[in-house]
Order: sequence, then C-alpha cells, then structure tokens
Amino acid sequence: MSSESTNAPTPSSSRPLPGKLPGPWQRTRAAWRTLAGEEGHLATVSRDLARWAIIAIPIGLIAGVGSIAFFFTWQQSTELFLVRIVGITYPYAGAPPTGTVVWASSFPRILLLPAVMVAGGLGAGAIAQFLAPEVAGHGTDDAIEAFHRKEGKIRRRVPFLKLFASALTLGTGGAGGREGPTAQIGAGFGSWWADLLHLSAKERRIALVTGLGAGVGAIFKAPLGGALYSAEIMYIGDFEPEVFVPAIIGSVVSYSVYSLYAGTSTLFASPASLSSSPWQLPLYALLGLACAAAGILFVWMYRGTENRFRRLSWPLSLKVGAGAGASAGIVLVVYFLLPQSNHFAALASVDVGYGFVQAAMLGQIGAASLVPLLIVVLLVAVVVRMLTTSFTVGSGGAAGLFGSSVVVGALLGSTLGGAFHIWLPGIVSTSAVAGFAIVGMMSFFGGISKAPLAVLVMVVEMSGSYALLLPAMLAIFIAYAATGKWHIYRAQVANRLSSPAHREEFRNWLLEGTPARALARPVPPTILPSSTVADAEVLALQGEPPVLLVGAEGHWQGVLRVPDIPKVPSELRGKTLVADLVRPLPPILPESENALGALRAMNTSRSEIALLRSSAPPGGLVGLVERSAVMRLLASGEGEVLEVPASSASTPLH
Repeated sequence: MSSESTNAPTPSSSRPLPGKLPGPWQRTRAAWRTLAGEEGHLATVSRDLARWAIIAIPIGLIAGVGSIAFFFTWQQSTELFLVRIVGITYPYAGAPPTGTVVWASSFPRILLLPAVMVAGGLGAGAIAQFLAPEVAGHGTDDAIEAFHRKEGKIRRRVPFLKLFASALTLGTGGAGGREGPTAQIGAGFGSWWADLLHLSAKERRIALVTGLGAGVGAIFKAPLGGALYSAEIMYIGDFEPEVFVPAIIGSVVSYSVYSLYAGTSTLFASPASLSSSPWQLPLYALLGLACAAAGILFVWMYRGTENRFRRLSWPLSLKVGAGAGASAGIVLVVYFLLPQSNHFAALASVDVGYGFVQAAMLGQIGAASLVPLLIVVLLVAVVVRMLTTSFTVGSGGAAGLFGSSVVVGALLGSTLGGAFHIWLPGIVSTSAVAGFAIVGMMSFFGGISKAPLAVLVMVVEMSGSYALLLPAMLAIFIAYAATGKWHIYRAQVANRLSSPAHREEFRNWLLEGTPARALARPVPPTILPSSTVADAEVLALQGEPPVLLVGAEGHWQGVLRVPDIPKVPSELRGKTLVADLVRPLPPILPESENALGALRAMNTSRSEIALLRSSAPPGGLVGLVERSAVMRLLASGEGEVLEVPASSASTPLH
C-alpha cells in the first residue's frame, strides 16, 4: 500500500491548528501525522501496520472467542454423550509428566456407542443438508477453496453452524480433529470483517487466511505455528508471504484470548527426560519414511471413502449417519477382539483422541511393557484411527483432519519406537520411545498436509520441547519429500502461479517479462491506396499477413485488414479501391516494449495488432504483434518457449 502525499503545508506543532484544540492533543496529532506519512516519514510501514492491525486484531479476538465457544461446546457434548451415556472415562491431553493418563470403558454401556454416533451423525448431517452444505467435511478445504476461487468469501452462517455441527460430531464419538472447525470459524469471520470494512478481494483473502491461522493457533496453543500454517497450507509447495504480518497479529491476539480460558500451559506435556542421540537419526529417518507410507495410505483411504459417499444419491444426513455407524462398528469389533488392557486401540479411534497421544508421549501405553504383541496392537490402532476418520469425515461429518493425523502419527511413532527398542535396546531405551511418538505426529501430518515447516513449529509449541528438533527436522522433511504429490487437502494448488487468486499478478509478471519482439510477426507488405482489392488479395497470399500497410513506403494512411477482403464480392474486387477499405493505423510502439505494454496499447486503441518500431536509425518497422499471440502466451504460461520469428528487413518509418 502506497502512502498518499499532500501539497498542503503541515502546521508546526508549536502553532495551534485552526479549529483544533491546542496543547498536547495538537502535538500528538502532529506526531502521528509525521509517523503516518503526511510529512513522508515511515509512511508505508506505519500505514501498513496500522491497517493490518485494524483488520487482524478483531479477527484474532473473534477467533479466540470462537475457539473458546467451540472447545466448551465440544467438552459438554463429550461429557454428555461419551462419558455419561456410553460410559467412557476419556483421557485428556496436558497431564503432568509425573501423572498417569487414565481411560476406561463400561460394559454393556459401550454397546450404546453406535446409537449415539449415528444420532450425532444424523444431526450434524441435517445441519449441513438443510442449512449450510459448507459445514460438511473437515472445513479446511472450504477455506482453501474460498481463498483460491471465491475471492475469500464465506457465508456468514457457516462459522456458527460449523461450531455446533463439529461439537456434535466429535462429542458423540466421531473421529476427527478440532482444527477444522476453529479454522473455518476464524476464516469465516475474517471474510465477514473484510466485507464490513469494504476491503478488496485481495485483502479479503488475506483476512480469511488470517482468521484461519488465528483459529488454529488458538485451539492448539501454537500462535507462531498457526500463523505459519495459514501461510503454508494454501499450496503444495509454496507460501503466501503477504499474510505473515496480519496472521501473526491475529494469532497472537487469538492465543491471548483463548489462554484466558484454557491457560497458558502447552497442549501436551512432554517427559522431563526427553532427548535424542546421533545414533538414533537413521531410525528417525526410517520413521519419516514410514510416516510417508502411512500418509499415502491414509490419503488413499480418505479420498476413496469420500468419493464413494459422494456418489451415493442419499440425503446428506443419511450419508453422515451411515459413516458414523460404520465407524462405530469398526470400533466395537476391535474393542471386543482385544483384551481389556488393549482397549485403547479402539477408544483412541473415538472423538479427538488427544488423551491417547498424551499417553504415548509419556510412555504410558502398555505400562512400558514393550512386547511384540503391544507393537501389533499399536499398529492396529493406527489403521483403525485412519478408517474411522475416513468414514466420519469422508461421509460429511464435521470434523478436522489435523487432529486425527496427530493421533495416527503419535501411535505410529510409538509403534516404531517400541519395535526399535525391542531390536536395538542399547540405542533406543524405553524412555526414548516417547520421542518417536512426538516426531511421528509431526512427520505424518507434515507430509500429507504439505505444510512441513508450520507443523514442525506447531508441534514444538504444542509439546513445549525443543529437545527433538533435529530428528524432527530430518523425519518431517523426509516424509514431505517421500509423499510426493499425495496430499490430504483437495483444494490445495501447486504454487502461487497455479492459484486463480494470483492469476492477474502472474499475468502481469509474465507479460512484463516477455519482450513484444518475441511475439512479433514479419512486417506486413505495403500497398498503395489507389490499388484495387484484387491486387491486395494477391499480395495477401504472400506470407498471409493479418493486415497490409496502405500508403507510400513509410508514409502510410492506415491498414487494410486481410479479413475485410473476402467481404467484397469477387466481381467487384477489380473495381474497388483499397482506399475504400482503409482503417486507422494501429499503435506503433518501440521494439523495447514488453508484451504487457503492447496489450495495453491495443486495448486503448481497440486494435487487434500493434506495430513495432526499431530504436536504431532510421527507426523503421521491425514487426507486428497480434493480440492473439499475447493470448497464446498467457495460455501457455511460458514466454521463453516462443521463439522470435525471422522477419524481413526493417521498413523505414518517416
């Protein structure tokens, strides 16, 4: 944003302004005007910061309040349905490192789980079916889609309905995460606030992404990670750099608001003895590859389930109910196949599941008895969580994918860490298995989300530990590279050049970087105005130019469009003079002009062509640029593939 200048003299701070209060108020105004740019000092910086503060602070406030509202509603829903009705003693994240994470289930009340989950699915599906289809699914894709293809617009009702639909989905046992709802709540308010301030489409997109990052940063207590996530999640291999400043402002504000309710402690508690050694790095590299393989499997499961439910002609509420029923059936089958000590494999696939992540991080799953059977059960838990998430969210249930990825990654990390301990006890001790759980939850989602840097920072903030930063960097970027083109969010595009949001910027960048000379055709032939149209027809067959220059050499009166020749009846072409069909000269541009300047000149003159003049004496014509050539350049997306055509000798221009 550029600053506006004024030619009016700025009154001295020592002289009262006409009609204004003298004294400190006047001096304050004068100082602000100096800072804001009326005197040209720090104009751009101050105005940008002030503008983004006005935009981002309210977004952060509402995202924080929305996160509190969602967290409270989800807690009450979980307490009512899963604890009181189904009889699950559900573990929560944030247990102290010296404490014990406890979970339990009650038989036969556990048999009520399918009924509760189906009811929750029907209710959440009905909200999406009758009130807002955008509520269905995980929500992050809708925000990404709105950024790229809808000018950052999200309907105002969506955030409120998403809050209740997600709390109902998760609280009744649906497998999913909390980031999707809070991201959509923040993004929705960002879009609404931008409309209220009458911002441009570009600024609305930035406000939307600011809200998305603020919601995620609040619910995960990871403000920096949330800001980076909002900038990185839009693309498979790129960033959105313009959102960094407002996203950081919004995330700081939303985290501050949310922490007033939930406290400032990290989301997960890490073991006090957490550490790693260089000897473990090859094992962490293997963990990265395993997370990549599991991530590809999860994307395949989720996309396949989503596609199958989309093809069903059922009402949306029935689809979501059916997905919830299938998920509940899987949970109960695993529950009854495994002994009671291993019921965590089923219970970790219900609701958010962060309590089981906490147990894995503290090394409390399996009571530290890392036997082969436990490794198998952990692997079963990984697959079951991927299946239940695919059915819950893929059918249209309102829940996020980040949370489930955290659970899957932590369980997968515990699986491999336990296996490494059994095989290499001298390198991986029992306490070191927790490190593999933490790195696993980074690597799994970092690979399939294509947001490795944001996830790395976010999970460090969530766990409050930098002890595993080095192995995490290795594993997460191996997973990111190994997953290749497999990614969980459909709406992501490859980079900014592929985004419709940046189409105009890319268009101008491409045209500005392409010389008009690179698109030029040879100089068209010249014909006298006294010649007949029949003569022009013969001349037009030589090289098939789009026009003929009309006039003496270098003294043209205009041009004759070749498509105008067939419009004259064949029997009259020998009698009709070229002067009768002459049109005004197109714009004549210096040969140093770029394709953007040529297109603008053609638009201004309403012409389909432009002529290029040599910069060297005698300044003759060196080529002709057609609008269609510029359009082909934009369609190809690559200026360098177009070669400069060989042209005839330049025609002098007098």
